[in-house]
Amino acid sequence: MISRVLAGPAQGCGGLSVRLITIKPDGRLPRREFEFQRVVTMLQGELLFMDGDGAMHVVGEGDVIIIRPYERHHFQNDSSSLARIHITETGDRT
Repeated sequence: MISRVLAGPAQGCGGLSVRLITIKPDGRLPRREFEFQRVVTMLQGELLFMDGDGAMHVVGEGDVIIIRPYERHHFQNDSSSLARIHITETGDRT
């Protein structure tokens, strides 16, 4: 997994952070929860997304996912291609 901050408090965005995350084949983001809301946009590839209820969803290019504060979730890339997601968060993780 490669994470790059595109914008955040250091760039004058106040309470917003914007990230570009690349998940390699067979990679995953661990199951976590955050105290803030996240909006995730799939830019490339396909991922499995586990929502706060434990349900698995296949998400692909153009899909948008809203993750509520304290909702445990994770992403995994079971494909043979890179996946890229754009995440906007209402909290500072830097």
